[in-house]
Amino acid sequence: MDALDLHPDGYTGTYKLVGGRPCLDFVNTISWPETEREHDWLSSPDNVKRWFSAIDLPFARGKPVDLPALHKTRQLLARVLRPLAHGEQAPAPAVGEFSKAVARAYQSRAIDPESLAWQWTAPQSAADALFPILLDAADLITAGNHERLRYCPSCDWLFEDQTRNGQRRWCDMADCGSRDKARRYYQRSKA
Repeated sequence: MDALDLHPDGYTGTYKLVGGRPCLDFVNTISWPETEREHDWLSSPDNVKRWFSAIDLPFARGKPVDLPALHKTRQLLARVLRPLAHGEQAPAPAVGEFSKAVARAYQSRAIDPESLAWQWTAPQSAADALFPILLDAADLITAGNHERLRYCPSCDWLFEDQTRNGQRRWCDMADCGSRDKARRYYQRSKA
């Protein structure tokens, strides 16, 4: 899995699309959440545009990037998805706020009369550009099977376990998996 070409802004790590769903990759744009190592990959308009391009979502062309709106939506998704990934109940106030955002997102798509497929209206703002991500999260949450929604025990990134046997343990085997295995080997060898 290749790292995305996002400017690290002094950070030494990399960002990869490992969540398996756009909504999880969006939440994962914070590395090492709530730790002293925390890093925001969407701290610049250029990185936001590169991220949207990498996940093949249109961005509001010609409009300024509203970083606070993006960060607010990401925080809301994290408040709902992170507890579910940890096997806990999402807080009711966060779910209520999320539900209102999803209702607005549903209003920005329509069925194309020729293809009979859903079609999004062109985003007019950064918040509008997040509508597909909100609906992706709504689908994940309402599907009812949260057993495959997981978190990486090493870095706390979220992912949907899409393996056949449901045994995926880390966000990325090359990074966190190797680091975790090396740590456990070191602990066993010291004992």
